[in-house]
Amino acid sequence: MLKNISLIHCADLHFDAPFKSMGSKTCDRRNDIKKTFERIITLLLEKDVDYLLVSGDLYEHDYAGRTVIQWINEQFTRLRDKTVILIPGNHDPYTSNSWYRNYPWSPNVHILSSKTPDYRDEFCYFYGIGFDTYRQEMVSIAKQPEILTEYFNICLYHGTVDMPFAQQAYNPVDSNELLKMGFDYYALGHFHKSSDALAEKGILNPGSPEPLGFDEQGEHGVYFVSLSKDSEKVHREYEFIPLQQRKYCEIEFDVGEITDNTQLKRGLLKAIENKASKADILKVILTGRLTSSICIDLKEMEQSLMAEYYFAVVKDNTKPAYNLEELAVEKNITGVFVTMMHEKMKKAPDGDEKQMLEKALYLGIEALLTGNVEYSGDVSGYSRM
Repeated sequence: MLKNISLIHCADLHFDAPFKSMGSKTCDRRNDIKKTFERIITLLLEKDVDYLLVSGDLYEHDYAGRTVIQWINEQFTRLRDKTVILIPGNHDPYTSNSWYRNYPWSPNVHILSSKTPDYRDEFCYFYGIGFDTYRQEMVSIAKQPEILTEYFNICLYHGTVDMPFAQQAYNPVDSNELLKMGFDYYALGHFHKSSDALAEKGILNPGSPEPLGFDEQGEHGVYFVSLSKDSEKVHREYEFIPLQQRKYCEIEFDVGEITDNTQLKRGLLKAIENKASKADILKVILTGRLTSSICIDLKEMEQSLMAEYYFAVVKDNTKPAYNLEELAVEKNITGVFVTMMHEKMKKAPDGDEKQMLEKALYLGIEALLTGNVEYSGDVSGYSRM
């Protein structure tokens, strides 16, 4: 028996994802996934890794055509005699018109489905639990796994693990149920953020190698895993290797201390520089109270940022700053309200009561001047008396 094996574990590549929000950069982002996958294949060759595991959602069934499938297969062919193990996910299920069924894959590629859920070579036993449809509310096992003590036993699983099943009904399972199956390593897929929370039990989720949206911030890549086995137990070593082309970065910028547009631009660029590179995809959220001396042109701001960065979108969550001195002398209900609340605040002791009155003051002003109010719990940025 071979005492050691190595593998690259990836999932959720989502080839030909639509990237609808990226506008003219849609094709670029699809090519980014290709570049990241090329990095995976090159990494496997450089490290002379034994196996490549892809735990579901290799491509988008509704968008992927023969051209991209052929390209993927060419990358698998680069691996020559190195084994590739695939399972279908909920975005590329094993349906009657699936590319998994209807494309002549390279001989080193083995697709585990409900029809053929396992594969064995001279060293490893692989077992896959994937998708036959876009949604599976229960795990379907057509054939029980055959755990072989003289082999490395590896399970590929695409679905929700240790989640509220009623809300996340995509092959839902409790991790303890997985562990009862007795595998040496569990290669998960489905969630796009990497997790090694269950690594001591042999369960890893690499997330998506290339992030797909602003809810997938942080590092993205693959797991490089080494397994060794003696007469008593399996030993596991793993390393997360970042491979992504770009990061999604969400940056909040408080305009409360900003007095003019020049200061706004300089402050915003400085805030971005500390968190993002030129190749990254930015979402800038402007917050706080905006003085009347500043006029925000979202389109112009986005175009300016896209001249510096790969892609940017700006969201304006600011609210107007109010000058209490001017409002207090107005001969209307707003002036009466501001004066009354200001007197109450002067009499209130420092602490929670004064803070509560201050919040009520600004919420009241907003309601009186705009006819509606949205309470965020933040009253910073107002011009105070």
